[in-house]
Amino acid sequence: MFYCSNLYRMSLLRYDGVRLDSIWDSITSTTSPPPSPSSPPKAPKVEVPVSDPTNFLKKVQAKFNSTIHSVHADTFMTVEGYNYTIRNGSNRWTEPLGQRLLILDADSRVSEKEIDSMLTPSPLNDDIMSGRTAGMLNHFLYALIHGYDYRLVKSPPMTDRHGTWSKVSLIKEALKTHDYVVFLDADATFQYYRLPYEWLMSMWGFGKDSLVAMPEDPNSPVNQDSKGWVLWNTGFVTAQQSERTQEMFERWESCPLGERYPECKHWGYDWSHEQAAFGNFVRYEYEVGKGKDLVPIPCMDGNGANYIVDKKCGGVFVAHHWFYKDLPTRELYEKLDDSFVVDMQNYFHLNQKKYYVDASEYTYPLNDLKI
Repeated sequence: MFYCSNLYRMSLLRYDGVRLDSIWDSITSTTSPPPSPSSPPKAPKVEVPVSDPTNFLKKVQAKFNSTIHSVHADTFMTVEGYNYTIRNGSNRWTEPLGQRLLILDADSRVSEKEIDSMLTPSPLNDDIMSGRTAGMLNHFLYALIHGYDYRLVKSPPMTDRHGTWSKVSLIKEALKTHDYVVFLDADATFQYYRLPYEWLMSMWGFGKDSLVAMPEDPNSPVNQDSKGWVLWNTGFVTAQQSERTQEMFERWESCPLGERYPECKHWGYDWSHEQAAFGNFVRYEYEVGKGKDLVPIPCMDGNGANYIVDKKCGGVFVAHHWFYKDLPTRELYEKLDDSFVVDMQNYFHLNQKKYYVDASEYTYPLNDLKI
């Protein structure tokens, strides 16, 4: 979870007497994402005809069904040539989770008044679409392809801590209506539409009794807890409902109150907020590892991107565009044509009562919010 607005403040910090700006640059420096070599110069924009949105699911099935990777497969080859294999004896998720699994987006800023928003009634195109909206459409399409449920929640403002903490409360509530919740920041995107999430859960060792899984951050001093353990990135969270999971989220949500963890109070507002609170306190109370309570996802698989300097964080399956937050738009249109995106937007609007939850008037704790 990296935020550009924090870079200046971070540059003033020190770690054991060393300025963090130099550490930060050496670990997370990026090269500018190269222009897509396969993309020709853009033609002038033309009005995209809008087809019947009720037929959109048939269009999704026609486009993707024949390409979906089998949940029973043992291997997967990436475009980079990496061969991923599910080891013998690993817990296997071979039955489709369907609507029991929720892909969750949350944002306090989403509005019908924004011309680049998921909620705007006018057709979107790659000239006006924000990276935030493109990331949400990536998540929405991934859910439709695999039959998962989807929600975009307009989160209520936080009054006693930084706004990024809202994800903890929203995931906790979503687990009361769904068995599995996959939360992603809008700048985190699925790289393979055809790869079922059940297959990824099998590969990462998410067990039948596991509580949550998160990707590791780039391993540098600025991304380590007080004991030197690399933090996990809360911009991509997989959670499974259980009494113990609810208990864990209660501990996490209440961390800045300082009752269970007296030294956690400052993480209410200090960067990296809920991520640092989880890393410094909550995870130490649970078993960690494949098949355990808490499952770390390798940074290579679920964080970073292929253009950052740290080649151990390539975002192979889920890329996280910390600095280039408009990149999800380019990604979306490299894989989909304009008419498909417009149809997808219209399908969302046609079913907005199901997929969108306006929770902006709610107050925390969100005990009465149904997601």
